[in-house]
Amino acid sequence: MRRFFKAILIFFATILAIAVVLFAVGYFYGSRHFIVKEKTIYIDDLPEAFDGYRILQFSDFHAGAFHMGHESDVEEIVNLINSQNCDVIFFTGDLVTIKAQELDGFEDQLSKLKAPDGVISIMGNHDYNLYQRNNTMAQHRADTQDLIRRQKKLGWNLLLNDHTYLYRGNDSIAVVGVENDGIAPRFPEYGDLGKAQAGVDSSVFKVLLSHDPTHWRRKVLPNTNIRLMLAGHTHAGQFKIFGWSPVALVYNEWSGLYEENGRFLYVNEGVGCVPVPYRIGAWPEVSIITLRKK
Repeated sequence: MRRFFKAILIFFATILAIAVVLFAVGYFYGSRHFIVKEKTIYIDDLPEAFDGYRILQFSDFHAGAFHMGHESDVEEIVNLINSQNCDVIFFTGDLVTIKAQELDGFEDQLSKLKAPDGVISIMGNHDYNLYQRNNTMAQHRADTQDLIRRQKKLGWNLLLNDHTYLYRGNDSIAVVGVENDGIAPRFPEYGDLGKAQAGVDSSVFKVLLSHDPTHWRRKVLPNTNIRLMLAGHTHAGQFKIFGWSPVALVYNEWSGLYEENGRFLYVNEGVGCVPVPYRIGAWPEVSIITLRKK
């Protein structure tokens, strides 16, 4: 009997030791092991002048976690993004985790993000102050407006069910940005594709920024002719081993590039973490997508 209890004790001690080591690796190394992923997408109706156009996407910043001993990582992220010298920077939502105040101390650095065609951004599910459980609806709305104000003050072009254009010579691309469109009631369903595309000619090449990748199959593929959608949200579960993550049990599209009938979705794994700085395998990423005419 004594041997049995000793074996049980050794077993649980081993499990505990492994858990401690994994957490230490994920906190001190994984959460700040920033990587750059590059993809080239070939599209037959891409405007000629945009052949070779380079998009930098980052997502899911979650400012709150960087206050947990990772403050210096923000400058590293900004420098990494700027050093890629891409044509435009797209941010696909979740700038904060709970409240707008998380940006305190980081706004000067984030305002240094630069690209010839600027920084274009959207809102994610965490950006609406919905996880501050004791707040009233008025407080939720006030915090959201504060975050919108702060984001615009960074010099970013925040699209709230709206669009803007990128120009190269006589050619143009419409960048459509929707508010978060997740599966309600767990995630807010504020996206309005009709409003966001209002006034955009159906023949114009469009890139969609939408935080939640489930939006692609639910509404984008069946209801639009949008060729490329960029999303985030999943973080690849912040844990990935041999290319698989438990988040694959929840999401059909959760990491990387997907194609269906010549239409594309790229899901960025994000640079930040929730609720604490921790990643194993699903390293924090910035992605570069090069558009080429097929």
